[in-house]
Amino acid sequence: MLTKTLSAMAGLAFAALALAPAPASAQTKPNIVVMGEDADQDSVPRGNRIFNRVITELSETMNLRGYSVYDETAVAMGITQPGRVRRRDAELIDVARAVQQPPLDVVVVFQIYASAQKSSYSDIVRPEVRVAGRLLNVRTGQGLGSFEVAGQQLPPLPQGCDRACLLEKVGAEAKTLAADLSSALTAKLDGFIAAGGRADAGAVTDVPSQAPAAGGDACGGLPTAYVLRLTGFSPTELQAIEEYAAAFSCYGSHRPVRASGSQAEYWYESRSDSARLNRNLRLMLEHMGAEGQVTFSGNTFSVTKVATR
Repeated sequence: MLTKTLSAMAGLAFAALALAPAPASAQTKPNIVVMGEDADQDSVPRGNRIFNRVITELSETMNLRGYSVYDETAVAMGITQPGRVRRRDAELIDVARAVQQPPLDVVVVFQIYASAQKSSYSDIVRPEVRVAGRLLNVRTGQGLGSFEVAGQQLPPLPQGCDRACLLEKVGAEAKTLAADLSSALTAKLDGFIAAGGRADAGAVTDVPSQAPAAGGDACGGLPTAYVLRLTGFSPTELQAIEEYAAAFSCYGSHRPVRASGSQAEYWYESRSDSARLNRNLRLMLEHMGAEGQVTFSGNTFSVTKVATR
């Protein structure tokens, strides 16, 4: 009886630690990179004056809304050739995933279409501009929202408007549309994060040592997918690890990916940031009384049991 009581008390203490709010320094909002998709030959290419005004406006609006927005060239110039044009979305996502410092959470992919149409009845020329964008979770590929804005009855171009004039007039309209697009996408992202916080409020663990989960503010983040790779654990220990992982705060779901006699892998979805999950995994090993190591790279946590005599 005494042994069971002590075990229950230890389990409750571990749950309280694992479910405690993250330190103040932990990530509260996702890191964002804004990237232009210009593979379509009809779209405005990267480096164009219109393109530059749009990407600047998108980045600045999201920055003012409290998000950490990183310049693609600055964070990726060491691993990819800067200045490439006509890039497909697959290349953009691959670059965003390859950047490790800082870790990027959300990529904003946008496209610009601009043209000038002459009236069928006179020599009046009107510009037409359309800017579309979407939000993608870098790690999972999940779409977080999309929006499109287009100019309505734009003012006609002045007579004799040359290429420089056209770029300035269209660029000014595109900048205005970019501000509207950025506000819409940011509102979608805010709502996505807020919904996660509300869903976590008042949750309880699924293991016998129940304890209230952290409040909505502690779990207000994007759902992130991690790979948990467990090596050297017995079937009984793996079962215990699954229970612990499901009891961690901000837990979403998990499913086995592969398993063998010496290794098991799980796809683990959570709104917890990597720092908190790393801390919880170390606390888990300590509570289990197992010697082990926890390493993290990309979105993979490797937990290896160290065998001793």
